[in-house]
Amino acid sequence: MIKLLLFMIIKLTCCYAQSGEYVEIVEARLADFEFFFEYLGMQLLDNASNDSPLFQPIAKEHCQVSEQLQSKFRDGFESRVGQPGWRKLWLVKDASGHILGHIDLRHHSGEYSFHRVLLGMGIDRRVRKQGLGIKLIESVIQFCQETNGIDWLDLNVLSNNLPAKHLYLKCGFKVIGEMSDCYRIDGESVSEITMMLSTSNHAADTYSYML
Repeated sequence: MIKLLLFMIIKLTCCYAQSGEYVEIVEARLADFEFFFEYLGMQLLDNASNDSPLFQPIAKEHCQVSEQLQSKFRDGFESRVGQPGWRKLWLVKDASGHILGHIDLRHHSGEYSFHRVLLGMGIDRRVRKQGLGIKLIESVIQFCQETNGIDWLDLNVLSNNLPAKHLYLKCGFKVIGEMSDCYRIDGESVSEITMMLSTSNHAADTYSYML
């Protein structure tokens, strides 16, 4: 019964942005994908703008939602957690059902890395710095803690994306490395930081011992 209640909390979390706007965090359904890809396309346009830090390692001319990316989300959605290629997606929606943000978890590509998951997320620029990013991360951390076999939450963030880096540090992620000159995008050198967070006591104890 307790696990069922926890699952329901993860599936639908109601909260208020700091602006006072009512929003909810919901687990995505197949019917959401068309609107999600539209939202994601707008996010990628931000990636190409001059007044926003680069947050995806993509050249400006390629900042669009490709068929390949859409297929990865759709195919991963059909797979259960623990199966190769699985994905989970949560959305922030306002009272009218418009998508304001997202967070997704996906399977590491390695055959022996099923105990680790990769995190990706984004927030509509109109509602950034209102606490929604923290709420999203808290939701997936809880999901990982309640899901057997997930011990680590990993992510990569471009080094120049300081707002995102500060958010992850605030939520407990640790920097484990930085690859200088990881990408060459539109003639610029871009570095990338790798971060991780333990979602199980066993994993945390192992990491502490390694340090």
